[in-house]
Amino acid sequence: LREHQRLADALIAELRVDPPTNAKLSWPGIHLFALNSGEPFSPRLEAGADQNAWLVSRHWSSGVGRYPLVEVRQNVSADLQQERTDQLLLIAAAGGSMLFTAWLLRFVLRRGLIVPLNNLSNQLNALEADTLVDRSIELKAQPKELQPIAESFNQLQARLSTSWQRERAFVDGVAHELRTPISVMSAQAQRLMQGGSTSTSEAAVKLMASEADRMGELVRVLLDFARSDSGRLRVERASMEPEALVLEAYERLIPLAPSRIRLAPPTSELLPLIHVDPQRLQQCFAALVDNALKFSTAAVTLSVELAQASVVFHVIDSGPGIPKQERESVLERFSRGSSAAGTRGSGIGLATVVLLMQAMQADLLIADAPGGGADMQLRFRALDRPPGR
Repeated sequence: LREHQRLADALIAELRVDPPTNAKLSWPGIHLFALNSGEPFSPRLEAGADQNAWLVSRHWSSGVGRYPLVEVRQNVSADLQQERTDQLLLIAAAGGSMLFTAWLLRFVLRRGLIVPLNNLSNQLNALEADTLVDRSIELKAQPKELQPIAESFNQLQARLSTSWQRERAFVDGVAHELRTPISVMSAQAQRLMQGGSTSTSEAAVKLMASEADRMGELVRVLLDFARSDSGRLRVERASMEPEALVLEAYERLIPLAPSRIRLAPPTSELLPLIHVDPQRLQQCFAALVDNALKFSTAAVTLSVELAQASVVFHVIDSGPGIPKQERESVLERFSRGSSAAGTRGSGIGLATVVLLMQAMQADLLIADAPGGGADMQLRFRALDRPPGR
């Protein structure tokens, strides 16, 4: 359009210098018409009777003879055809480029993504529970884009392996612990069926009752473990007096060993309240005192004190204690320390205490007793007492 406008301006300027003698002038591809009426308009495309395309515009032409208006018609059929040809060539080139790019991209994706993903999928499909750790994905063998995913899978494998090993140890421990009471009860039942003296029958019945109680306690603890693992373990906490709780524990546990369980004198200061589930706390006391009685022949002392904004319950024995390097492992399920050799136990007592203390948002700490032995500490955050109490 700009070229046409410049051409029209040049022709009209030339006509002003040399006005035409008639109303029409022609050059190859260009026609000029002098008009005595009409309105000027900008260049526009029109189709001629000869099927050619014409670019037409009208301009004022003062001084060009007696005609005030000049119409300029330029044949642009060849230009339009060339433009269409160029467009088709561009479309063809773009289409070819897209096809080549698609083919190249398919090749690159196959080499750089599809093949590594298939290999990664095959490695993951080959994993089994027992080989989770041994068959970790080699990061350097993966493309950079897949290395973060492979690393995440390796971390997931490690967590699953730990969980699997823990589950297997749990099942093995349960089977081992249940086997003994079941075997004892079965043997005693056979003795009763065979008949015998009254004293023998009474002893067998007492032993069966004892083993049944032990098995019931074990099953209850295992249920707590299962509820905790599935996020369904519930505790009902309330604000309680620490002195009342330790006194209740002493009164409930004294029948186990009347001459060996002692209660330390109360402190002179008023202890703050704690937020606790009293039944679960008594369960913790029972597990700790039972352990202390097994590993110590002397007295087991219960006490409570305020230490560093925490209310701390102590279960202190004078046994061999727990070595520092074993204090983490003995808190795991079905794990027993070196000092437990030769004693009967399931290895879940301390694990149960840890489980319940975590549910009550408190901690179990193992320390050395001042005179030798273990100091098992139940630590609760101290609460502010209401005014007047």
